[in-house]
Amino acid sequence: MSERVEFRISRDLALPREAVTWVLAFLAKRGAGKTYASAVLAEEMLKGGIPIVVIDGMGIWWGLRVGKKGEGPGLPIVVFGGEHADLPLVPEKAKSIARAIVQANISAVIDLSALSKTQSRRIVADFLDELYQINRVERHVFIEETDLWAPQRTIGPEQATCLGAVDNFVRRGGNHNLGCSMITQRSAVLNKDILTQSDFLVVLRTLAPQDKKAIQAWVEEQTDEDRRKLNQWYDSLKELKNGEAWVWHPEKPTIYKRIMFRQRETFHATRAFLLSPKAASIKLMDVNEFVDKFRNVFEPKPKPPPDLKPKSQLARAAEVVERRIAGISQPRQNPAPLDVGILPTPLDSTVAAVEIRRPVAGLETRKPALPASDRDVVGRVLYAISQGCFDERQTLPKALEILSQFGWSHERRDVEQALVQLCDLKFFTRKISSGNMFWYTITGDAKQRIVLLEVNAA
Repeated sequence: MSERVEFRISRDLALPREAVTWVLAFLAKRGAGKTYASAVLAEEMLKGGIPIVVIDGMGIWWGLRVGKKGEGPGLPIVVFGGEHADLPLVPEKAKSIARAIVQANISAVIDLSALSKTQSRRIVADFLDELYQINRVERHVFIEETDLWAPQRTIGPEQATCLGAVDNFVRRGGNHNLGCSMITQRSAVLNKDILTQSDFLVVLRTLAPQDKKAIQAWVEEQTDEDRRKLNQWYDSLKELKNGEAWVWHPEKPTIYKRIMFRQRETFHATRAFLLSPKAASIKLMDVNEFVDKFRNVFEPKPKPPPDLKPKSQLARAAEVVERRIAGISQPRQNPAPLDVGILPTPLDSTVAAVEIRRPVAGLETRKPALPASDRDVVGRVLYAISQGCFDERQTLPKALEILSQFGWSHERRDVEQALVQLCDLKFFTRKISSGNMFWYTITGDAKQRIVLLEVNAA
């Protein structure tokens, strides 16, 4: 691939190749062209050989596979789930799908439109977490309707988990060669901690005052322009035509200009089209080659058994001896005494018959002992337990406060994962209150199963 790849999104603006790992925010009111504009960037990346993933909660991004007028070939991208699925989208296999996409190095649309919000949030959280962990090549992820997965206010642990996954992906994805485009019609509803991480702002027509305030918070962090000029700029947002946008990249290369996005080269599946009879007759570009590539990774074919020749008598005898030796050398696990009974025999018999009844082996569940250390979050929580800090039940915010008292600072999500892991290992039990807050209580033998190592704590 040429190192001079760039992404021409309008007649007078081409983004540099390093935009693959930027965090972009496409912000606009409904119908102003934010999805259209972001799809133009997706086309440019696909043409440049950059693998992309689209998290699509609307069920419209399959149009990348079709020509501009709804006919002919589009671009090679595999669709998971939805009405135009090449492959099924199973919530329980979201992590496996992410691994296979990376290993096969294909582009994909994750179409969530046919699933419930609960299933969709689970897929988004698991998929992004796994992709973040394993990705190494340059890859860009488009997140349609980002406010659905990363709202400003969350209700319950399910939404909080999904928000945490998106937040981690946006903040740290660049460390793993991952960039993303956040697309939303409600700037005010999108989580502000995530929105402020944007490197590149694309603002199309925006009318709502609360959405303008969210944009204003980003802009005022990036510029020293006086408020009068900024207010004039905010007012100009309502005048933008469909597909017209202000684009802003404060860092080098500095970009600040008003542009009209070029026309799409693939099919834009509008809401009106999805309700029309033509929607049933659309034909997507053939991507069987990429589907097979994915399947070979996701579900590898079993290797045929080797063509075995009949074993010689000597070889069979050697195997019998080896099995006997192996049986003798295997240590018995807690052998129980044999239950031996003497069977009645005739008086003149000189041989006693013995019946041996072997005990049935039982399974014993063992609770592991773990070291308390300052090497990781789990070890630090264990140390806090050993010091009596969890003798009373605690919440996640209280656990963060306890660790900070020892001089340890951690992300909220990392501590939550450690607490859940220790619940699985029977160091804690977890119950949820009526206010959707989890309470963590140590088990009766938790302290006895902690091995103290050298710990550097404040």
